[in-house]
Amino acid sequence: MSKCKKWLYGKLHGQGEVLCDDVRSAAKQEGFTRAELKAARKALNVKTFHQFDGEDDTQNWFWYLEEPT
Repeated sequence: MSKCKKWLYGKLHGQGEVLCDDVRSAAKQEGFTRAELKAARKALNVKTFHQFDGEDDTQNWFWYLEEPT
């Protein structure tokens, strides 16, 4: 498992939805590139959703891991 993938798993596992901008900022502080983060996200099959406020969308995107059922 890559270092970034392991880090991302730890960041998301059991946390529910996490604001994408917070994850990207924390990853940058850890020294990971956007390409590394993207590869880790794909490898972990991270799910995303866009937040809406009523009928209007917001700038907020969230990432999460689906928990096994």
